[in-house]
Amino acid sequence: MILSLLVKNGEAAPVRYRFVRWRGKSVHAVTAMLAVTLSLSLSGRARAAVPGDNDFADRAVQQVYQPAAVRFSRTTAELLEAAENSCETRSPEALDSLLAAHERAVAAFSLLELYRTGPLLEDNRQNRLFYWPDKRRVGERQMRALLADAAAPSLTADDIADKSVALQGFPALERLLHGERTPLHFSEGSETPDCQVAMAIIGNIDAMAKAIEKGWQDEAPHVMSMRSPASDSEFYRTEEEVLRGLVTQILVGADVIEDRKLSTLSGEQADIRTAPLWRSGLGLLMIRGNLESLRALTIDTGLAEASGLENELAFEFRSADGMLQQLQALPALTDDSGDFTAEAESLLRAVMAVVGGIRYTLNDRFVATLGISPGFNSEDGD
Repeated sequence: MILSLLVKNGEAAPVRYRFVRWRGKSVHAVTAMLAVTLSLSLSGRARAAVPGDNDFADRAVQQVYQPAAVRFSRTTAELLEAAENSCETRSPEALDSLLAAHERAVAAFSLLELYRTGPLLEDNRQNRLFYWPDKRRVGERQMRALLADAAAPSLTADDIADKSVALQGFPALERLLHGERTPLHFSEGSETPDCQVAMAIIGNIDAMAKAIEKGWQDEAPHVMSMRSPASDSEFYRTEEEVLRGLVTQILVGADVIEDRKLSTLSGEQADIRTAPLWRSGLGLLMIRGNLESLRALTIDTGLAEASGLENELAFEFRSADGMLQQLQALPALTDDSGDFTAEAESLLRAVMAVVGGIRYTLNDRFVATLGISPGFNSEDGD
């Protein structure tokens, strides 16, 4: 399907897109299938047409993974400091600073959330940091029980780390920082344990951020294996495996953005309450960061240039980000009845089309030009 939405050099630029669904499969299952099927072929012709695979690995580590991990660790440290100050002073100004620090930490996390490899997957950190979607509202029920526990005021980061994943990450923290009674619960004289519990959750998030940063340092085993794969390595045995790993993250990441996140905001079943971080209104910020992370992994590593698609993909990523910025600038996405406004709905459809175009380019042309044959078509079913 072709949709003329974009304007380039004064003319409408056709955007090709198709909507692909991973029918009933979890993201981890999809990742595993792609990791296996991408291994089917890397043609000699493609390898001759691009820089050495180690060049991609070095760029990915130095220009993508490491900066994202450092940024995330820095913002979680600032978030923890803001939480400690808020719980000590109990002032509206301190709460405002805490909410601003929370937004910065979410933005930083969104820049590495889709890099589902190495440090983020170790110790189940991805699920612990972002347990979503929570279709059965497990987190909500467990949070009520936690706050009612007599031990809640004395919880530590280590205590939280031993609890359910639904209580450990950003969705759990959002319930405390963006509830209807948050200003009251974080004010002077409040006897609720909300502030102490939030500080424990943030301490746990910060500990995971520090572990992720350490896991991307030059001397980390995963990084060393990426740069120098070996037949006896538990991570990467060949340079081709490194390349497949990079491409798998890109393809699966595009699926997550369209099928998991944007789909909650578009179509007949659209409901803002099913979107990520809807209470804080940070869902669009997170999607923008997710797209930027894929742009970086695709373009800053040199993979898009090697495929001959750098300019086209860069334009599509910029277009999607511009539309998301317009959505963020709207006074509200929904009206008083909870339905999306006409302007928001129109922009959301346009974003879906552009992201669909990015996904089409990646799945049908990017991998083919690089000489990668996925061998699995999600539209073929199970």
